[in-house]
Amino acid sequence: MSFILKNKNNFIYKLLFTLIVFYQKVISPILPARCRYYPTCSNYGKQALEWHGVRSGSWLLLKRIGSCHPLGGHGVDFVPLPLSSYYYQYVPATTLATVSFQGIYVYKDRKSYVSRLNHMMKLM
Repeated sequence: MSFILKNKNNFIYKLLFTLIVFYQKVISPILPARCRYYPTCSNYGKQALEWHGVRSGSWLLLKRIGSCHPLGGHGVDFVPLPLSSYYYQYVPATTLATVSFQGIYVYKDRKSYVSRLNHMMKLM
């Protein structure tokens, strides 16, 4: 079930993402700048949907918007890492000779935190 919700071809995902982009392009320039957090709630929402899917991402966004009031918080508040989606496996030192390395002692990974950030920066 969670695989279906994190699918980027999902209609609800596309709808929410389009609404956020519409807000950023049309509504946000009209309103005065008054954001209490970095990144802004709209950027936070896009990143939360990208990393956590529709259900968890929209819940994170609702919590963030709910805390945006005079008695709420402020400052830097990044989207939490989706560590539950990672699969950790112990690699013995004897098998490291067969693993491809990039640079000195850096394993080339396509699903790491840095790889996801780089992919998101290309989309923006």
